Amino acid sequence: MKTVAILFFLLLSGCSANYTTESFVYQDEQPEKQLNITKIQTELIEANISAVVSAVSLTAEDGITLRGVKLVNQDALVNIVFFSANGMKVSTSSKILNKFSLLPANVIWFDYRGMGVSDKKENLSLNSLRSDALRIFDFSKGEFPTNLQTIIHGLSMGSLVASYVAGNKEIDALILDGAISTVPELVDNLMPTWSKPFYSVNLSAELAKINNIDLIKEYSKPLLFLIGEDDSTTPVVNSKELYNISSSLVKVLAIIPNTEHGETMRKDKAIKAYQDFINKLICCKNG
Repeated sequence: MKTVAILFFLLLSGCSANYTTESFVYQDEQPEKQLNITKIQTELIEANISAVVSAVSLTAEDGITLRGVKLVNQDALVNIVFFSANGMKVSTSSKILNKFSLLPANVIWFDYRGMGVSDKKENLSLNSLRSDALRIFDFSKGEFPTNLQTIIHGLSMGSLVASYVAGNKEIDALILDGAISTVPELVDNLMPTWSKPFYSVNLSAELAKINNIDLIKEYSKPLLFLIGEDDSTTPVVNSKELYNISSSLVKVLAIIPNTEHGETMRKDKAIKAYQDFINKLICCKNG
């Protein structure tokens, strides 16, 4: 009863929140000491996967150190640079590497600055995240086998990072997984309908202008959308709209049944869609 009374008071009084890049993007209080590579390797072995993992690091433009993991599959068909969801750290989400091994692919995945094992700086900006992403791509190109195509895969918030890289670097294909159309639309999706008349969210100018729409309009290379049928954070309609405005000649929209936000890579149908897309890439390149 007390909880209901407090909630009723909040609804009557109205609430608002102000978000900047620093408050919107997840940040740890302190960086993790190091990645437990032995644990990640053990997860692969237990899944009967022969891939090998190692720790990687690079120096960002402003001097801090970004850290992550490299997965090498002997039978890899492609290279993948993976940009994860907001708050998704290598240390706690490393089993997704098992799924990438089923494609099979080589993968490089860095924790964002201020998260996981990557260093943190006092201020976080959109420009620093974008600069990091470009540097991660360049680093990965130097680490990957040059005879394989390089794909950029962005999950949720990572879809915004991935499309930015695709617009600024020479890549072979782009995967948008639970794609965000715009940050304002994302925030609106996260708010319960009943609360909208009483609660307002104010985004900084930097956040308010971030979107995938402008970038996807200009992107013309192969493009795969992975989206969960039950995703309420980035609904299917978002990916459909991005699919429709894309100028890519090779584009696929894979809607995965009974799947919520961030769960696509756990599902066999998503892996199959991914494999089919990779086979199409290889076929087009060889043919």
